[in-house]
Amino acid sequence: MKKQILSPARIVIACFVFVSLFFSSCEEYITPTKTLMEGVWTVSNVYDANGTDHAGKLNFPITAFHLSSDNTVISTSGPLTMFIVYGDNKYTQIAGDIDQVFNYAGLDFNGGEYFVDDGYVDRFTLEMKLEGLPGQHTLTSLLQMLQVNAQWLQVVVYHKFINVGIAFSEDNNTMTWTFDDQTIGMYNTKDNYGNYVLWGGWPVENFTRCTIVLKKQVKDLNQVVADAI
Repeated sequence: MKKQILSPARIVIACFVFVSLFFSSCEEYITPTKTLMEGVWTVSNVYDANGTDHAGKLNFPITAFHLSSDNTVISTSGPLTMFIVYGDNKYTQIAGDIDQVFNYAGLDFNGGEYFVDDGYVDRFTLEMKLEGLPGQHTLTSLLQMLQVNAQWLQVVVYHKFINVGIAFSEDNNTMTWTFDDQTIGMYNTKDNYGNYVLWGGWPVENFTRCTIVLKKQVKDLNQVVADAI
């Protein structure tokens, strides 16, 4: 039987098809942003617009987040949230009473949620729920110190920030959140049906523009806080 000899042109085409199929099957998988966010993170830096780092004064005893796969947030971020919402000057006024309202040493954490689009994205939404301890020292104590109008004194306030910038280091062990002019604040309470009710106790446009740097942890949130005490 006479063998068929491929022409040089056909050989080139065959090689091109083979190489194309090979590389298309070996495309690099890009991990979705939400997957990268999941886990326990501790805040290492909080830079304001002038580059000043405020992280140290926000730790009672540490600022940490647990971001779950079901979009829930458990954190010790009460002081950080107060700093973002009310600014450095106002935060300084209440700093001495923070630990009486948020008992993180007793493993009483703040809740919240986060929302991320599919794929690898550079913006997300973060909602942080602030609720103080029951009894004499509550969130309303801090709001009174900030001279918030009496009609807005609430036990629980939901602070939502839409379009928060997000980026990761090359090894994905450092995460950076950016609250900038693209970020939109929305502050709410909830009625007896669980519906959002606009909270007008503070101007949403006055939130602190800042950059937050977080480090990935291998321990769970309870252990991270216990180690910091």
